[in-house]
Amino acid sequence: MCRRSRALLLSVLLVASVNAVGQINIVNFDFSAVRIACSNGYAYEGPVFSCPYAGPSQNFNASPGFGWTLGTLIAQCCHPQMSLDGGPGLTGPNTIFYPPPFDGLPFNQAVILQDLGSFAQQSIDGFNPGNYTLSFYLGSRYSNLYDGNQTVQALIDGNVIGTWALTSYTPFTLETASFNVTTGGTHILEFRGINHGDHTAFLSYVVITPAQR
Repeated sequence: MCRRSRALLLSVLLVASVNAVGQINIVNFDFSAVRIACSNGYAYEGPVFSCPYAGPSQNFNASPGFGWTLGTLIAQCCHPQMSLDGGPGLTGPNTIFYPPPFDGLPFNQAVILQDLGSFAQQSIDGFNPGNYTLSFYLGSRYSNLYDGNQTVQALIDGNVIGTWALTSYTPFTLETASFNVTTGGTHILEFRGINHGDHTAFLSYVVITPAQR
């Protein structure tokens, strides 16, 4: 190998090493640290009303290593024949919640964002002041029965840094958003559904990296 080639290889390895070290640590970034206990392959967080098609709830928030807080900003409401019209939870592939195909993707569980105000939130440490890039996979319901017309926002410390309006049959797609923090330490990342009704999006594989200088 010539000297120029060795120098180029060393440069590439150094950049890769800096990126790996500089990446912000998100606990349970792919939502797989806590397995879905329900045999139907999906579960809501916390108490929900029973109905013929919904699985039992699961206390993800209290499970060690889960990292995220799942919740809803509005009161959970119900219909006599149904469970609540929305809420957060988790799903695996090929469930009756109709997530997009997981084939070939680097995750096997995703968070459910259903109805207005459903959210997944995490306090993340290790920031330095500066610019960052958020990336994640986002998709919507694959169903003619229940739609995926959900709009998802990403927020840092309560400030919206990106908005994605989905329609049904949106495959998992790698999305990105840029943001800046002026202080080091801990900042709050949140994903939130903002469309009211039985509209569902799915999200996983959340990564934050410092912007290249």
